[in-house]
This record gives sequence, structure tokens and C-alpha cells, in this order.
Amino acid sequence: MKVLVYGTGGRDQSLADKYGDSQHVDKVYFAPGNAGVAYTQKGKRGLIECFDIRDFTEVAKFCLENKVDLVDIGSENPLEQGLVDILNEHGIRTIGPMRQYVRIESDRAFTDDVLREIGVPKPEYRIFDDPQKAKEYVRTIGYQVFVKANGLAAGKGAIGCDDVPQAESAIDKLMVEKIFGSSGDSVVIEERKYGTEISFFVYLDGKQALPLKMFVQDYKRAFDLDDENAIREFGGNLNTGGTGCYAPHKLVSPWLVNRIIKEIVNPTVNAIYNRGDLGLGWNYKGVLYFGLNLDPYHNLDVFEINVRHGDPEWEVLSRKLSTDLFEIGMAVWEGTLDQIQPVWNSQYYVDVVAMEGRSKASRGWNKGYPARYGKGHKVVGLDQIERGIAVCFSGVREDQDKGLITDGGRVLHVIAGDAALEGSREKAYRNIGRLSFLDHYNDNANCMRYRKTIGLKELPSL
Repeated sequence: MKVLVYGTGGRDQSLADKYGDSQHVDKVYFAPGNAGVAYTQKGKRGLIECFDIRDFTEVAKFCLENKVDLVDIGSENPLEQGLVDILNEHGIRTIGPMRQYVRIESDRAFTDDVLREIGVPKPEYRIFDDPQKAKEYVRTIGYQVFVKANGLAAGKGAIGCDDVPQAESAIDKLMVEKIFGSSGDSVVIEERKYGTEISFFVYLDGKQALPLKMFVQDYKRAFDLDDENAIREFGGNLNTGGTGCYAPHKLVSPWLVNRIIKEIVNPTVNAIYNRGDLGLGWNYKGVLYFGLNLDPYHNLDVFEINVRHGDPEWEVLSRKLSTDLFEIGMAVWEGTLDQIQPVWNSQYYVDVVAMEGRSKASRGWNKGYPARYGKGHKVVGLDQIERGIAVCFSGVREDQDKGLITDGGRVLHVIAGDAALEGSREKAYRNIGRLSFLDHYNDNANCMRYRKTIGLKELPSL
């Protein structure tokens, strides 16, 4: 069988890698792909092959010409742009929702209203399309909030605010400065909950649901809580795309899994599948991600729903999953998820994300991700990574002279597994310490940075 994974980042590379492990698959195409794949074992062997195809009609043509059996779309933007619809029109099997169903991620206000109507627990919220009215609201409510862009923002559109000035600043960034473009035309002001974050995933095949009963601990804060430099430079309050994660989550238990399925997954899936006053009647085939918060009083709340695997959550979840991913994918397409029983290995997995740190610019300095960051820094040390350690690439490209160089804020993931969480942490940090991003304006000093506390169970998931 042949599979095509559409995407460019670490999550998408992890999908391609997992399909490459399938007993049914002898070729994985990765489009548009990323330059880092050529540095992996499956890339060197030609099992995963990248093709820089971006036009969706050309993607369909490529699939037909190369007899691709299944296409898995890893990221939200091509889903929202209708890639599944185009491929299905050509009779090509796909994993991922059709364009109209992406609304459950791209329109937070719509989803929040649906969840409220069906009784799924979520924080208090209000929706605003006027920045001044949004500011008036945060001045009067008296509690801390998240200010969230109402549209797609690459997983970075939620800004946690400690006080009113921070909330007003967040409103300006999203609605006035438009840092995420039209996604900030309206915002959701949501009560800020504290507790433990849980990433929970469910496959849907149009009529059934397959909850993956192995959830993940994600870390969204850009810096560690005790990072004095970050506090000084940025104020310390920066939630971004994930900067690391581990699995299995410290709270995984049959009791909590059953609560999540009963209180959140089942009513949401029923609303998606069934028509009626509270039903959408969607033929949804793909993944649902539930971003959850469990507070100290054991109350569950939904703070987001996405239409794809998490990033970096899938990088660890895919390695813990022993079930053949191609068999899951075909069951999603064929409506036979009831025949799949996911099996998990006994390992712990830790993913630490290497980011662009402080670097010298042609004039002045770059603060580093998530602020302005440099590009074009040579990635060195990949040949020093130990056997059994996975490296997944995101913000990279190939340079004719330098080889692999940085081309984004979150550059790569280092993923390690071990029989104990502490062992997987030690392996991940030992290996990420062998990598460097050479700052060409600063005597090739290492400008890579990463969080030091991923996987420390006694710390909050921030």
C-alpha cells in the first residue's frame, strides 16, 4: 500500500513515520514535506519521500498517478482550505474532516455555543467583535481570563492574562494589531482555569467513535516558570504552540478516562453525528482533539477542540501506540472503527522542542521565539544522536552551502522512550544537548534553547 501524508511539520513527519512502520505500507509520500526527513533513517532508505506539491489539484493528480491508497492530512490549514473535498471528488480515500466541518476548530464561538447547549462543561465565556466592548468587559468581571482569537492561529491564538492590563494588551494584539490576521476579527474572552492540562484524542468514522484512552501532558508555555531571563524580557506569561510533552499522562486511569468519555466525548460526538435542535448531522471522518483542564476539585472543562492530532502530542502518542496506523486509517474511511482495539506499549515517551533562542541579527539582537527570531542557523550534531532517539523536524530547510538550517521558531523535536518517565527524560535531554544552532553573526555560538522541565510530574503543565 501507498500513503501520502500532507503537511510540513513535526506532527506530519510523525504521521509519515508511523505509517512507514505499518506491515501494509511499503511507500510513504510526504507533501510538501520538510528538509529534515532526508536526515532520518526512513528518509535515507527512501521509505519516506518528500515532494514539494502545494496546489491541491496537483496533489490529487499525484495521488491518482502514483496509485496512493490513503491520504492523511495532518494540519488544520489544508483541511480548512478544502483539501479533503478535492481529494474525495477524485475518489481518493482521506483521513480528515471536510472543509465545512473544520468549523469546530476554526470558529471558537460556534463550538463554545454548541458545547454550552449540550451541557458539556467549559469555562464561562463571552464573544466580542468590538475591542472597546471587550476591554470594558475584562475591567468588570474581576477574574483572570484567556483572550482567544476566534479563528485558526496555528495553535497560538490563546493568550493567558494575569490582570486587566494584560487582557487589554491581548485584545489589542488580536483585534487591533491583527497578529493572527482575520482570526482576530472577533475574540472569545474566557475564564482562566487552573489545574492540569489533558490532551485527549478520538477517531471518528462518520458513525462511530474510537477514543484513544491514552492521553498526553502538553506544555504550552514558551519558558519555564523560573526562567528569570524570560520574565525580564517577556514578562514570563507566554503561552505558545507546544514546547514539549510526555505520555502517558500522570493522571491516566480507567476512572478518569471513563469520565472524559461520558461527560465530554460522547455528548460532543452525538451532537456532531445526529441532526436536530442540538445536532449538526455531520459525516465527520478524522480526528478530534479535546484540550481539557482538570482542576484541583476534579472538575473537567473543555478549553478547545481541534480537528487534528496535537503537536507535539502526536510525536509521543504515535510512539506509544502499537496498533498499525494504516489499519486505523482505513477503518476511519470505511466506517469500521468498531473493529479496532488500540494497543499501547509499556514505555514512557518525552518530547522536548528545540526553539530559536536569542541570536545576533545583522543589526542588534533577536529575542528568540516566540518574539522575533533569527533564521538560517546551521543545525549541527544530528550525527551524535543515539540510536532509538527520534528527531522530528518542523522549522528547517536545506541550504546549498550550509546544509540543514533553521527556518522557524520551533525547529525540531527530540523524542525518547524508556521504561520509566525519568529515564525517557534523561535520554531526551542528553540528546538534545548534543545539538546546536550555529549563530553565524555571533562566532557560531549556540542559539538553540529549550525548556528544562518537560516531564517533571510535580510541576504544573504550564
